[in-house]
Amino acid sequence: MTSPPSLRSFVRQHVLDEVARVPAVLGRDSADVITPDRTLRDAALALLTLPGPDDAALAGRLLDSLREFADPELPGFRELIDVTGAPHPIGDVRTPSAQALAAWALHRAGTLTGDDALRAEAGGHWERVAEAVLRHDWPARLDRSADAVLDESGPLEETAVLVLAADALTPATGSAFLDAAADRLERYVHGDAAWDRLTPRGAPDTLRGHRTGSSALAALAWAALHRRGRAGAADLARRVLAHVHEHHRHVGTGGYWDRSSADSAVRVDAVAALHGHPDSPFPAKFVADHALLALAARAVAALDDPGEADGAVLKALAQEAEAELERYSDPVAGGVFHGQGSWFSTPTDPTVPLARHVMVPARTAGSFAVGNTTYVPFHAKHARTQLLALAALGDRTVAFPAAPELVERPEPDPFDNDLGHVTTGRLSEGLVDLDHYLRWLRSTASGLGYGLTPYRSPLGLRSDRTAQTFSVLHVVSDLLALDEPVPNTPGVLTGVFATQNPDGGFGEQPGLPSETFTTYCAVLTAVVLGGADHPGFDRDACVAFLRSCQRPEGGFGNAPGFPGDAWHSHLATLTLVALDARPEREDDLVAYLLSCRNQDGGYGNRPGSPSDTFATFRAIGALIALGLRPPHSERSVRWLRGLQTAAGGFRYRTDGAESFVGSYHAIGGLYMLGARPADTGACVRWITARQSADGGFSRAPGAPSETTDEGFIAVQALHMLEGKLNRSWAVMMT
Repeated sequence: MTSPPSLRSFVRQHVLDEVARVPAVLGRDSADVITPDRTLRDAALALLTLPGPDDAALAGRLLDSLREFADPELPGFRELIDVTGAPHPIGDVRTPSAQALAAWALHRAGTLTGDDALRAEAGGHWERVAEAVLRHDWPARLDRSADAVLDESGPLEETAVLVLAADALTPATGSAFLDAAADRLERYVHGDAAWDRLTPRGAPDTLRGHRTGSSALAALAWAALHRRGRAGAADLARRVLAHVHEHHRHVGTGGYWDRSSADSAVRVDAVAALHGHPDSPFPAKFVADHALLALAARAVAALDDPGEADGAVLKALAQEAEAELERYSDPVAGGVFHGQGSWFSTPTDPTVPLARHVMVPARTAGSFAVGNTTYVPFHAKHARTQLLALAALGDRTVAFPAAPELVERPEPDPFDNDLGHVTTGRLSEGLVDLDHYLRWLRSTASGLGYGLTPYRSPLGLRSDRTAQTFSVLHVVSDLLALDEPVPNTPGVLTGVFATQNPDGGFGEQPGLPSETFTTYCAVLTAVVLGGADHPGFDRDACVAFLRSCQRPEGGFGNAPGFPGDAWHSHLATLTLVALDARPEREDDLVAYLLSCRNQDGGYGNRPGSPSDTFATFRAIGALIALGLRPPHSERSVRWLRGLQTAAGGFRYRTDGAESFVGSYHAIGGLYMLGARPADTGACVRWITARQSADGGFSRAPGAPSETTDEGFIAVQALHMLEGKLNRSWAVMMT
């Protein structure tokens, strides 16, 4: 495998266009621009991070690109322009931190080119920014004239960036602005943490809690203030970073979540997302945050002797942040991906690896709208992420791990892949109200497909009934399992194949980016409906797309180059098997899956991760689909059975919470291995109690129905608990 370009080369070859403009978001490379619009912040960051001391020519080109943002009528810069340089009206604002970064970038360009007039221009622009900030009492955003306040809230990131810009642009001794900024920064202190935002009254915004990125920027700001003699600044920087390391760390996969609540817990918070500043309720890991953490940890460690304990924390934080930056680097195309998410099995426990950040605010860079939900693919490459990663890592080429050695190949166990029948009989009478459920299920019909719910425009966090490949698979699976006809099969197939992209993969809807996950959903729907030979399906391109998602270490990611795990390795494997194809490096895949196995008999989602029912189900299913017998399966059965609670459901891992989705994976894992739960009757009762009043199913008794996913779990799991589901169906239709 050839080495990818270095990070600086990737930015110069793919992020910058021919005249050094910076589009906000790419797909894998410059051939796939997701958000061509340009932000002032990205243009300034490019000038601050990309040119080296001998890159005066590049600095000049980046300066020309930055000057396209200059407002011809009022002092300052517009903050959003399109790919041609035409201004967007919503960019006619003055965000103090973005304007300060632009002044800082002008100053750097003047330094690199030896242009004193440019440095003087930068100083004048900075003075206007600083004056406006103090005059308006630290606003988040001003209007184009800088006379009216548009947002009175006080983000920590805003204050921290202003400190860093002031440190770069003001004399080494004496700065009234920095004195005021240092006082302002201390108002964010919350014990050992820092609030992410102050309210317009100057009180802590407890709904926002603490954020990794803004905490890292605050630590960098305090490091700068310490160097200027501010007493106590170094200690504040160390404390805030230690809080991130202790409370934001993802123990299962490494790295750091982007947030914690006011009580320093990582959790889903729908109230904060809706009633606080607009945001996704779901925490995520962002590579840009890790770049800032690496920069901050190194900067703070370089201050006065931090002591052995603090020094160890700073070293561990920097190493883990850098490891995440390398892990999310693309081993072929180069560059770094946006990050990684997880769906939460319970309000506090992240479980399923999610390759999209869902329910983000409208107009988020790189976002796509699916019904009443907006999401950002984590396998996109944001300009800000590339530039901050370059600042943190330098111009290095990442060395990617090879596949583990396949010491002992599992015994062969031929897999028939027979999806010609689903069940051996109907569910026992009275378990659930099937007529009610079928009415609910059929009412999710939408256009040529099916949505996640039957509701057209629900409130809260509920999805609507906009057709998606994910929900189409669920509805078709349940209709077939319940021996019900699938209406308008030709139309459903037409809708499914409309989501195939030129790269061969499938998106959630037509035109949306290809993913292993959505490709699996589309292909398996087509296969069980007899549409594998549909004229609208490019099978060879699909196989090629899936094979391109295999990483050097053997596992598959959700998109080409994206980090692999057992979850997506399973989905890619099943899709290839359904298409009568195989992975190109099958032994490497098997070795990777086996390296996820732990001594307790379960599997983690990545090598070294703790066992959970999700990964165990996925790894076992992938091995079976490849025609292999999972080794030591009796130990896996014992471990899975041991997770059942007295209520009948299953904990998703030994020290985890009882989980509806995790229970499905435990039941499925047992069923594929020829076993059932220790107390099958209790498990049946536990599932049936979750039918909601409208006929759908929820993860908790008495709650509103959720999505077709929960309905699929109930119907398929009940068939397995009664021993009536075709084993091949249980393996392939997940």
